[in-house]
Amino acid sequence: MKILVTGASGHLGSKIVENLVKRVPTADIIAGVRDTQSIRAKALATQGIEMRETDFDKKETLVEAFQGVDRVFIVSTRVDVEATIRQQTFAVEAAKEAGVTQMVYSSAPRADVSEFFLAEVHRIREDIIKESGIPYVFVRNNWYVENELGTVQQCLNGAPWVTSASEGKVGWVYRPDLAEVTANILAGEGHENKAYELAGENLTQQQFVDAVNEVAGKEIEVMNVDDASYGKMLKEANLPEEVVAISVMVQQGIREGGLENAHSDLEMLLGRKPTSVKEALQQLLS
Repeated sequence: MKILVTGASGHLGSKIVENLVKRVPTADIIAGVRDTQSIRAKALATQGIEMRETDFDKKETLVEAFQGVDRVFIVSTRVDVEATIRQQTFAVEAAKEAGVTQMVYSSAPRADVSEFFLAEVHRIREDIIKESGIPYVFVRNNWYVENELGTVQQCLNGAPWVTSASEGKVGWVYRPDLAEVTANILAGEGHENKAYELAGENLTQQQFVDAVNEVAGKEIEVMNVDDASYGKMLKEANLPEEVVAISVMVQQGIREGGLENAHSDLEMLLGRKPTSVKEALQQLLS
């Protein structure tokens, strides 16, 4: 059985490949990358892993890359709705032409029902895959602990933790856990047409910062503000308008429960307790 991982030179995709190597023969793993000459791609090639170009904006690369492949992992990309439809349609058409028997897609929490603004493009992507008739698995990844590392570092250097998310909770999850689960699914059986919610501990901003303080031995202050003040502070920090707008929407979404998960399949699919936020921070800040 041949398994192709798109985005294999990225943070998530590379870790999926690392986990697959432990489960299936290297000869059965194919790394899909935009640039086969990149440093990360070459590093994978030195392990004896076949490299194939996969550019979601060039359907011909997908059709060629998917030849002889049984299962494909489709990494999500940060694009607008129009590009989302085009790229996912190309991926699905290529998979059908090549005879792919299963598509695994990295989606967002409760993508089919969530009102969180980031869920829309994932819902569109999921629907395109469903409509293809190809057996699918949706791994609905919650918010990475790694997403906060930039802010954590600023706070360790003396800045306060500024938030407008109030008491909203996030199901923070450690990226290596998600990669391990995805590899388990790609190499396993019995997952056809399933959607799995992959969340960790549901913590407020204050609880997350408490974990940072415990690990780092600091006393970072949490500053609670409204959305307008939060956006103003980001603008004063010279962040681009688009980044400011998205950051404010993330805070609003968290406050409204967009990233809190009442149910998670993570432990079941890992076969062990997920990495806690504190444990993840210990690894990331060491």
